[in-house]
Amino acid sequence: MSIVAKSLTLKTIKRMLYSFNNLHTTNYPMFKTKTHHDSYDCDELHFLYICVILNKTILKYQGYNSVKFEYTDYHKSVSNEKLIADLKITAQKLNTSSLSMKEYDENGQYSSSAVARRFGTWNKALAIANIEYRNKTFSNSELFENIEKVWIKIGKQPTRRDMDNTLISSISSGAYLRKFGQWSNALKIFVSYVNEQEIEIADDCKIESNHKTKRDINLRMRFIVMQRDNFKCCMCGASPAKDPSVELHIDHIVPWSKGGETTLDNLQTLCSKCNLGKSNLM
Repeated sequence: MSIVAKSLTLKTIKRMLYSFNNLHTTNYPMFKTKTHHDSYDCDELHFLYICVILNKTILKYQGYNSVKFEYTDYHKSVSNEKLIADLKITAQKLNTSSLSMKEYDENGQYSSSAVARRFGTWNKALAIANIEYRNKTFSNSELFENIEKVWIKIGKQPTRRDMDNTLISSISSGAYLRKFGQWSNALKIFVSYVNEQEIEIADDCKIESNHKTKRDINLRMRFIVMQRDNFKCCMCGASPAKDPSVELHIDHIVPWSKGGETTLDNLQTLCSKCNLGKSNLM
């Protein structure tokens, strides 16, 4: 009966309870005159049980109707002064002169990402609060190379969660937030860096080499070629996104030793197996 009652509307339950009361008064007029010394038959006990269940259900529904859901924006009105003050309080609480993003996330009132967004970078916020930072500082080149590695590994634009996956990324997302303020900013700057690709003309090649370009393939050109080839081997179709053991390389279609230049139309993506098998064959 309790399962059935819970599925009814409040109005229906009240109507049923009223009907049961009338039915009981008609069929069992002696009910009102009984005391705790008297005994009840099975029908009367069944009726009492139904009344209790229905009354409890009514109270439950009324409780649901009294609940109000309201949205509270916790950070919208937080001033810069309050954020800086909380950084200082957190550092004092931990009795430390430096403060990492992880430590603040675990002990601060707000999130480190919110602080980084407000002041541009995490390190800038610490500087304003006169707090030291001990996080390792990476160069743009190191940060971009890691983005490229992860992007190639998963075959698509990486997320912050991907950067925090130590199996594929050697630098966490926190380093990018400290450097660029937001992960989206880091991606935009990386893409801009790659798109500014310019073919490097060799200025130190020997005259007899007859090469116009350098043999080494820089990060920009490597990423452009792999992106063009959909991060797959052009010979067998192997991809790190499908098989993590696959390692991709950039290969000169016309080998450098046979006069091939380091240009986009002479470069292709090959897996390590196909690249080894090709060697200097044309």
